[in-house]
Amino acid sequence: MIKKYKDLIQKGLCTIGLLLVYTFGQSIPIPGHIMNFQMNGVESVQNLLALMTGGVFSSPTLFSLGMGPYMTVSIILSIITFANPDNAAGLSKRQRGNIQVQSTFILATLQATLLAFGVKSSIAPAAKNISEFTLFLITVLTLITGAMLISWIASLNAIFGLGGPFIMIVPGLISGLTRSLLANYAVVVMHLERLLILILVTVLFVFIVSALYSAEYHLDVQRIGIDRRSKDAYIAFKILIAGTLPLMFANTFMYLPAYVMQLTNRRNDLVLSMFNMHYYRGIIVYGAIIYILGVLFSFVNIMPDQIAKSLQESNDYILNVEPGKATHRYITKRVLFFALTGSLLLAVVVTVPLLVGRWTGKVAYSNFSNYFAMLFVLIAIFETVREDVDFLFYKDNYNLFGKQRRRKQ
Repeated sequence: MIKKYKDLIQKGLCTIGLLLVYTFGQSIPIPGHIMNFQMNGVESVQNLLALMTGGVFSSPTLFSLGMGPYMTVSIILSIITFANPDNAAGLSKRQRGNIQVQSTFILATLQATLLAFGVKSSIAPAAKNISEFTLFLITVLTLITGAMLISWIASLNAIFGLGGPFIMIVPGLISGLTRSLLANYAVVVMHLERLLILILVTVLFVFIVSALYSAEYHLDVQRIGIDRRSKDAYIAFKILIAGTLPLMFANTFMYLPAYVMQLTNRRNDLVLSMFNMHYYRGIIVYGAIIYILGVLFSFVNIMPDQIAKSLQESNDYILNVEPGKATHRYITKRVLFFALTGSLLLAVVVTVPLLVGRWTGKVAYSNFSNYFAMLFVLIAIFETVREDVDFLFYKDNYNLFGKQRRRKQ
């Protein structure tokens, strides 16, 4: 039995080991600083950005940047691939890897520089004798080193573990969910009827999102040269095409103006209010960014022109649809429909609690925006893990090449 599921056990142990290393790295302080893991309000964009990327922005540690640089570069490269598919196809696996590493290093340097300015208040008393520039340089170099180590750990898990690279943010998400509940302890948890409502809503939310996230839309395809036993050929894509990418990237956009102003030592209250979720305009901007990114990432994940081109080159076609431009238009319409509806779902999930909280003046309601956002990402990651486990669990049950028939012959 153990031998049969050897790959599953090995990958599972690898992921657990890498998660332990990641968690341990978040507890290693940067030389010359003291750690402080307290957050200023669970509902802030900065805190949600940190949780969504597995970072610890409030305290200077080796892994403070989290998965931010790695995730951002991965998303940007996906967009570039979407914009220039022919040039991207000409790159070798090694070239793409080098671009990933170099881009992660550049972005980590920028983010480390910004974060180093923000953690000056955590300088340890014993480090006051060290020059400010030297301490700043040590902080930046340590943060960059941590970011590159995280990139390597995430890549290792993508190859040898379960759940892909983004499973590294799971500990942070679970911690964030716990803090979100603790922040609402007096308002919700202490009242039995409110707690029961929260449990019911959470169960329904998990059930609905899990069902939608695993649901697929199929385009029936006729494959030329395949025998009749393969009549069920199809192209499949998820109903929630964009996944969690809009939510992860939207928080970067929301926090960027404040970071830039902090770096340049300037302040514009109008701009800050437009990206502050304590204001109606900030909530609307947040929802709009999520919606627009949802549509964009849907076409990054599913490229109609590439699918139409691939079908035409292999002489396959979608049933009742002419190859070429007609196929491209047909796929584009289907993808656009699910992109518009799926992106709206995610935007509603995160903005409705914020609007209710702003309207009632109760921060507890606003906190549930982050609660459901983190729950959404957690469900998506666990669905990826489930798919990996299912594949490893059942892979030996498939008889793809008719082994039984060959034995009889």
